[in-house]
Amino acid sequence: LAVAEMAVSELPSNPLAVWTVKGSSKDAVDKYIVVTFANATIVLSIGDTVEEVTDSGFLATNKTLSVSLLGDDSLLQVHPNGLRTVRSDKRISQFTPPNKGIINLVAVNQQQVVVALADHTMIYFELDAVGQLQEKAKPEIGGGQIAALDISPLGAGRNRGRFLAVGASVDGTWFVRILSLDPGNFMHIVSRQALPARPESLCMTEIAIGASQSDGGTPTLFLFAGLENGVLMRITVDPITGQLAPEFRTRFLGTKPVKLFKVM
Repeated sequence: LAVAEMAVSELPSNPLAVWTVKGSSKDAVDKYIVVTFANATIVLSIGDTVEEVTDSGFLATNKTLSVSLLGDDSLLQVHPNGLRTVRSDKRISQFTPPNKGIINLVAVNQQQVVVALADHTMIYFELDAVGQLQEKAKPEIGGGQIAALDISPLGAGRNRGRFLAVGASVDGTWFVRILSLDPGNFMHIVSRQALPARPESLCMTEIAIGASQSDGGTPTLFLFAGLENGVLMRITVDPITGQLAPEFRTRFLGTKPVKLFKVM
């Protein structure tokens, strides 16, 4: 695979994370590269050259936890002190957690966002018809430290992912719980699985089995759990009920914690 270097941009220090994001779902290529540091964020525009910009609407004076494009073509930046939504016309709306809460974790798809705070509480949002993120619930899982989150993908013809996965401790034992996001069973725990170690990351995704989905393969919903001890777990999720299959696969990947990222 040939790789051509198109641009070089020096950074002031070692970054904590890097994202690329489109400006619109209709764009063929990404518009921005977002680079976060311990207490700042840099935004680079992608064009004939790669240059730092200051008019993207993103907050530059804080660490960034997540960057994504929402279903109404708004850009979402999540940082420790809140959520920042940048509309296509550059209007900005913000959410600040109550009681000066600090956001530690975030999971997002095109329509839904959930954050976990430093006090081990969660807040769940949905994108409404006019493009505003509306707080819908503060899910309760019975206490314990929250270590990882993810939301299932929307799926064909759906405007809501059906499940929320939460990795948390209970009396010293780590579990992953599946909560329903369907209105008729909203925020009820529908399944859980004990984990052999602390979850570093969770990822719910559909994978076509046997062939690619375009070639007629059947999409299957999986929960991947990257553990602190270097083990990757793969568990099949029932796409209707959210039940976790009793059988699962594990693979040891190395001695470092396993971090999972979705490729959009």
